[in-house]
Amino acid sequence: MAIYKTISSKVIIRKLFRDLRLQNDNWIDDAIEWIGEALEHIGASTQLVMKVCVLDISDHRALLPGDLYYINQVAINSGMPENVGIELDSLIEKTKLLTQSIKDAQEEGLDYGNTATVLQEINSRIVVLENSYFQNEVSLQPLQYGASNFHSSIHCEQCVNINAKHEETYIIDNGYLKTSFPTGKVCLSYKAFPVDGEHFPLVPADISYKEAMFWYVYKKILLAYPKVSQNGVDYPFAEEQWKYYCTQARNAANYPDIDRYESFMNQWVSLIPSINKHDLGFEQLNTRENLK
Repeated sequence: MAIYKTISSKVIIRKLFRDLRLQNDNWIDDAIEWIGEALEHIGASTQLVMKVCVLDISDHRALLPGDLYYINQVAINSGMPENVGIELDSLIEKTKLLTQSIKDAQEEGLDYGNTATVLQEINSRIVVLENSYFQNEVSLQPLQYGASNFHSSIHCEQCVNINAKHEETYIIDNGYLKTSFPTGKVCLSYKAFPVDGEHFPLVPADISYKEAMFWYVYKKILLAYPKVSQNGVDYPFAEEQWKYYCTQARNAANYPDIDRYESFMNQWVSLIPSINKHDLGFEQLNTRENLK
């Protein structure tokens, strides 16, 4: 069955307490990381959340978002007014200063209530400005991934190939998105692991996922606390159960519903090759072909 909802990692931790009758909670902080590891092992695309953001390119590069897991597409929006970018840069700089101010106040035990309110308002304005980059799809131009061994972002000033004609492209290098143009803004569509308000990983609301998380965390607990195995469940058995439910969870996540089956059919049942969909952001990839 297709999976649509998520549950908090706390549900998995409660399940461990309930089923194992554990007497201590030394492992809870580690369990949050173990659940994240288990989700990476399962690796189904549908367990990820779609996100978009605007990156500020400086000196041909920008740092990738910290929660990025998989890049869908990178584009530029040449139709955006210049003042929008200037305001966005200004607000982002203010958030950095206010965030640092809040941290300093926390360390000194001072009240920062008004600062937090202002920061929230600025973040809301940033979201509005970033969304405006994705609303005008006519001027949204996807970038190709750079294929050159001498990409413009790594040219030196004395390089003889610096004046070579090329299309605007990007590459990913050591945690940075590097572009062929030196400055500007790029629109990034990517997938990330969903988290709750406390930044704990969210788990797909499916029984196979619950069991997979349970057995992965339990086998990790067995490594640190061997006495837990006095209940008769040892590490090899827990490992076997984890592998079984890991596969089951991956299959459950990848199982499409009726609309996704229809979309898949429309992509494949076609006489005309769809070779230019990248330029449109794959907007009409699943539109049924009509021949007249």
